[in-house]
Amino acid sequence: MIPLDWLLIGLVILVILVNIRSFIVLTQFKQKRTQMLQDTEAIHQSMEEFVTSIEKENDELYHKLVDYIKVKESKLDERIRLLEEQLDTSLMIAPTNVNTIDNQGDEEQTNDFYSNEKELENEKISKLYKQGFSPTQITKVLKIDQGEVELVINMLIKKQSYNK
Repeated sequence: MIPLDWLLIGLVILVILVNIRSFIVLTQFKQKRTQMLQDTEAIHQSMEEFVTSIEKENDELYHKLVDYIKVKESKLDERIRLLEEQLDTSLMIAPTNVNTIDNQGDEEQTNDFYSNEKELENEKISKLYKQGFSPTQITKVLKIDQGEVELVINMLIKKQSYNK
């Protein structure tokens, strides 16, 4: 019976060793789990910080954009005001000149004014066309009829073909 006793003692020792090993594995799993929880918490915290910094940067950029738009609007308003003042002054000057010049002289001045204005407008159309703008785009930029723009462009093309 001695060998059976040794067998039982061996089995008890084996069970105790397996039990000890399972406790060791269990504590290792607990340590890994706590480490993973800490890592997860650190990731969540860093993501919150990242989102907060992005939101802050976004707000700063938004305020810069709003300020930029306000500055541009004020500059445009100022420019419109100056152009309106110039227009008003030119309209004020025009009636005084009409009173001092007879009708024939007035017609010549008006024709000269319109021809100079048309020449400038034609030069602007030509310049924009040479820069690659389409007739529709030129119409929108200069706020004139598309037919007029197309006519000037066609004349420009013919003029260039004669010069070649």
